[in-house]
Amino acid sequence: MVLLSQMMRTAAFTGRTDVSMFTRIADRQGGAWAQRTVGAAYAPRPRRPPARPPAELLQEATALHEGGVLTDAEFQRLRGRLGV
Repeated sequence: MVLLSQMMRTAAFTGRTDVSMFTRIADRQGGAWAQRTVGAAYAPRPRRPPARPPAELLQEATALHEGGVLTDAEFQRLRGRLGV
């Protein structure tokens, strides 16, 4: 990046952009930027596991409540979130 900024500064002072080194460096850095940007845009996203049915979740919460892991308030809150 430093080399490119020096080349850009030189081009700004001299008004010449036909230096072959300038175009090669700019193309290479621009190509690397495009590759990173496009690669990030089309990267595969992790998939979420399918949702479990509410009845199964309620059974699990009931078992935890009966086992003493969940308090009455926590169990009621979970039931409310499940819509039961």
